[in-house]
Amino acid sequence: LSVWNFPLYKVRLQKNYLKVITDIQHENIVDHLISKEVLSVDDGKKIESGKTPQEKNRNLMDMLLRKNEQGFNEFLKALRKDSIYADLADQIEKTEVTSTDTATLHKCSK
Repeated sequence: LSVWNFPLYKVRLQKNYLKVITDIQHENIVDHLISKEVLSVDDGKKIESGKTPQEKNRNLMDMLLRKNEQGFNEFLKALRKDSIYADLADQIEKTEVTSTDTATLHKCSK
């Protein structure tokens, strides 16, 4: 039963990880997250330290996976501010989470 304690939003982020790191332009999203105090200015600098757009997005996702559900919700809001990413936000939010998904991630996080 402890498997169910793994937050669903983290599973949804993980399942869409590849799509996010390959498809988004992170700048406006990071700016939004900093303005909402989900990320710090130092976090923004760490994200920018990536050498490629994918590496910067990977840095962003790694930080989001360590944040709480409010950070996840602000990430979705940031995606929706740009009409190009509204479908991606919906896709992430509606991602099905199965007991297998949560069990797998639970094992990985130990």
